[in-house]
Amino acid sequence: MSAETNLTTALSEIDRARDIVEFSTAVVARDKQLRKADQLVFLQKAAVEFQSRFLPSFEESIRAERSWGYATTCNAVSRKAGGQPGRDACEKIASRVSQIDHALMEKIGIRALSIFAASFGRHSRSSECHYGAIRIARLCREESRSLQELNNLSLAALINGFSKWPEEADFRQAAVAIAGEVIRRANRHHQLSEFTQQGLVSLVNGFSKWPEEVTSRQAAAALALEIVRRPGRLRAFAQQGLAILVNGFSKWPDERPYGQVTVAIAGEVLGRAARFREFSEQDLANLVNGFSKWPDDAVSRQATVAIASELLRRATQLPHYTQQGLANLVNGFCKWPEDAVCRKATVAIAGEVLRRAAQLRDLTQQGLANLVNGFSKWPEELAVRRAAVALAREVLRRATQLDDFSQQGLANLVNGFSNWPEELPCAQVTVMLAGEVLRRTERGTGLSDFSAQDLRGVVIGFNRWPRESAARQATIAVINEVLGRGIRLFDFTKPESENLLNGFSKWPQDAVRHQAIAEIIRQLKLSQTGAAQLRTGEKWSQQPR
Repeated sequence: MSAETNLTTALSEIDRARDIVEFSTAVVARDKQLRKADQLVFLQKAAVEFQSRFLPSFEESIRAERSWGYATTCNAVSRKAGGQPGRDACEKIASRVSQIDHALMEKIGIRALSIFAASFGRHSRSSECHYGAIRIARLCREESRSLQELNNLSLAALINGFSKWPEEADFRQAAVAIAGEVIRRANRHHQLSEFTQQGLVSLVNGFSKWPEEVTSRQAAAALALEIVRRPGRLRAFAQQGLAILVNGFSKWPDERPYGQVTVAIAGEVLGRAARFREFSEQDLANLVNGFSKWPDDAVSRQATVAIASELLRRATQLPHYTQQGLANLVNGFCKWPEDAVCRKATVAIAGEVLRRAAQLRDLTQQGLANLVNGFSKWPEELAVRRAAVALAREVLRRATQLDDFSQQGLANLVNGFSNWPEELPCAQVTVMLAGEVLRRTERGTGLSDFSAQDLRGVVIGFNRWPRESAARQATIAVINEVLGRGIRLFDFTKPESENLLNGFSKWPQDAVRHQAIAEIIRQLKLSQTGAAQLRTGEKWSQQPR
């Protein structure tokens, strides 16, 4: 049968369907059989038919226990191939779901609701899909026992649908309920042995959107242990699945189970080096970004270097990477700055970033900060320098959006741009960032939400601009915060301490006499004295305090 006949037959089948059951059966079956071009035509036609013929009787069909056909049809047409008609159909059914009462929601059934949640999540910017998903999330939270009816794929569909709105309380609470169900099953005799590879991957991906939730972390740990426990556990996973697992587990870099799985995946990735062409650009970026959370592990390093080599082999494909993908690659490669292959790959990416200078507005704040931080590990490379200047101009363009940067992002920008003090845009950005730090000191919380590491990076960065008054003022504000916490600065490396003291020596005399600066200079000198004493065999405990 020709492809044209297949499309004609498929369209005829949905035209002849007498009810939602026949219609949905035809949609799901033919969707899997048609070639891509025909699939687009078929699904968009099906979406139009779905809206006009079956959507008006949605509530009546639910009472007749035919909600499954609506869910599976919505799942098919809401995908990218469904186009605008599919989106419209999804939005209209989401609107209906958001308005029905509790009794009718229960009548739909949790299995069908999980499919609706996944469908609505594909159109997260739609207010109709948003409110429809909220209605489902609240039911999951209030009727958490119903989650026991679901298999692992249905649980994954729910969590991944909700994960498109991670900041909202309803979805967070529903995710906690789903995590609790996974933990309950992990404590059974056969644990999670029936979970499929797809289910494991999707659940890890979902829970990683709420890394600070204890229950999410515990559920992800149970999934990690299940992967480790299985014989030949990783060979059956597709390339994309491995990348998603690494990206998910990287949200908890300090937890042992996630480190074990990630190292095992790094070994599996190395074993597939001859098949790297099968990995997509996004897969490679996610793997590098994830492996970088364990920079001290030799296997993670080897896998990253192998990926860097692959990136250089397919350098002509760099224009196909997303902005975020490029940022993830640089953020990963910079954890091994001494490796020549990681350096070359980063230089290639810098060239691509520079080529896209006019499109840098599409970068997220985090992506922008990650690129600056990563490039700063190789400041002497010409391509890197030019890319950093382009990024500096982009930050200048976002002068009114600095409040959107996280504390870590702000620290990465300050410390990163300080590696090119002779470049005017970098100097201009530094003055602007200093103003933002000073503005944050005036808030009720001051700089209390900066981590010690972020404060440390800001001090190092601003001190490379001793002639800039704003940088000096911001440095004093940061040091006041450091002293207020009672943090001792003895963790600076010897070169860092020397650079700091050298920078302070260039400050105007009246600024150096500022009490906070004088105290930090005293501490830095004491730390250098202590280090010298250690080198001569004296105990650290004997250094002056």
